[in-house]
Amino acid sequence: MNGFIKLPTILTLIRLIISPIMLPILLVYFLPLNQLWINSILAALFLLFSLTDFFDGYLARKYRQVTALGRVLDPIADKCLTYSVLIALLAIHKIFFVWVIILIGRDFFMMGLRQVALEHNFRVPVSLLGKIKTVVQLSFLAMLILNPYHSLQDNVLAGWIADFWRAPRWMVIEGVLLTATITFAFLSMRGYYRSFIEQFLQHQASGEKIPEKDDLEV
Repeated sequence: MNGFIKLPTILTLIRLIISPIMLPILLVYFLPLNQLWINSILAALFLLFSLTDFFDGYLARKYRQVTALGRVLDPIADKCLTYSVLIALLAIHKIFFVWVIILIGRDFFMMGLRQVALEHNFRVPVSLLGKIKTVVQLSFLAMLILNPYHSLQDNVLAGWIADFWRAPRWMVIEGVLLTATITFAFLSMRGYYRSFIEQFLQHQASGEKIPEKDDLEV
């Protein structure tokens, strides 16, 4: 058990330091080659780095290595990985900038709610929709990386339409995952906002400290 003392922190640091630097560089340089085997390796790397979020939390809880530092670094590492991949895909015209703005803007809105909640001594509990959104978003980004049929035009929407006629199955799957990601992003945000308002009003009415719940998962 002692061998796992530092492992959760190591996994978090890998996600925080290495993956947001190494993975975007690999994406920018190798995805434009549009080779399925290269894209498959990059998608697998992305999923591997993403899964460290599950394993560091699991190991920390199992071996009672949950620390204040880990609680702070874990959500930061998640965001660094996700945002760096989104920006890399945007740079090579694999994703429309509007979707990037929506996804990152939604997260900033959620972080604002979380900060206000902490200042008033309560936390918004994790929701099922929030967990589903995380899984669907990871699947969407992995599909974007995997898909070798993007023409990578400056006009992403025009390119997507042209690519649809070349590889309809790939583009349909990608479109479904995009739609699901945006849908669950808004639904989970609405749920968190409602929960925040309910607890905020309860806290204001009672003037008492509400017991802490799970960290907000955005």
